[in-house]
Amino acid sequence: MPSTPSDAVPLVAVLEEGPARRGRPPQPGLSATRREQIVSSAIEEFAERGYEATTAAQVAKRAGVGLGTVYRYFDSKREILDQVMERCLRELIDVVDAPALLEPPETLESLIARIRDLADALFGLVEDSPNVLKLLMVEASAIEDELGRRVMRGEQVLAGLVAEVLEHGILGGWLRKDLDPNAVGHSIIALTWPGLLRGLRVGQCAADRARYTDTIVALVSFGLCRPGTDGQAR
Repeated sequence: MPSTPSDAVPLVAVLEEGPARRGRPPQPGLSATRREQIVSSAIEEFAERGYEATTAAQVAKRAGVGLGTVYRYFDSKREILDQVMERCLRELIDVVDAPALLEPPETLESLIARIRDLADALFGLVEDSPNVLKLLMVEASAIEDELGRRVMRGEQVLAGLVAEVLEHGILGGWLRKDLDPNAVGHSIIALTWPGLLRGLRVGQCAADRARYTDTIVALVSFGLCRPGTDGQAR
């Protein structure tokens, strides 16, 4: 008996679809809508059950579609996971409001305010998009190295945004010239991780959020300013 490719569409999906039907033509944009619907449902299922324990049938049920519909748009559960991670990374990057973050600050005080806004936005994900954080910070690293590397690329994007802002301060003469913008950018993002993980595990209250944000600001601001200056742009 010939072998069947591991990523082949299950026979149940083919049978469920049945023969082509006559009737109204497909609705414009239906394909994109269905894919988004399935990905959104997969985010909920993967976060709740874990990727390995979730079946395509469970994703289909939550999406309110048949299993055959899932396999019409995705070749495998692994392909769904790829799209889930892309969506989660987009949300992570979008939440920092890059245009506002990259607006060049003119003083140390405005830079610190920008960093505070960044930390506050990331901590806001605990309340607004906990499943996104859970998949990026917990589930991805537990599945395979490639997903972990993809999450790291997202962290690199955020750190790169911070580094650009720091470079502006160095060129302006009100930040230390010996700062490594990339290293500091990565450090600022890394400082948020413990607070985010704690928020996912035990919940986050306003006091915790403020405490972590204040600590990050205090650690980052110490040593940023060029010795002998008052932090004002020159």
